[in-house]
Amino acid sequence: MSYSLQLSADQKTELVKLKAKLTESLYYSSVTFGHKNSRDTCNFDREFTKMPTELTPTDKLFIMNLDQDEFLGFSYTNPEYVPPNQG
Repeated sequence: MSYSLQLSADQKTELVKLKAKLTESLYYSSVTFGHKNSRDTCNFDREFTKMPTELTPTDKLFIMNLDQDEFLGFSYTNPEYVPPNQG
């Protein structure tokens, strides 16, 4: 898959300079790398992270009719899972 951009002559010149590292990019990413833990949300907008979660309800009939052979030999345990208190 390829994409074609419509660039002006000035944009093409700037792109050539940028590729040849003759000029600095005007865009600097605000993405932060090296997260402290798996729950670090520093790269997400605060408004987004404050929104309540809404889980999609499962269709029990659909789940019951899944071909379980597709999952033979598959096993996964979430290392961060904390079972609810049994009381």
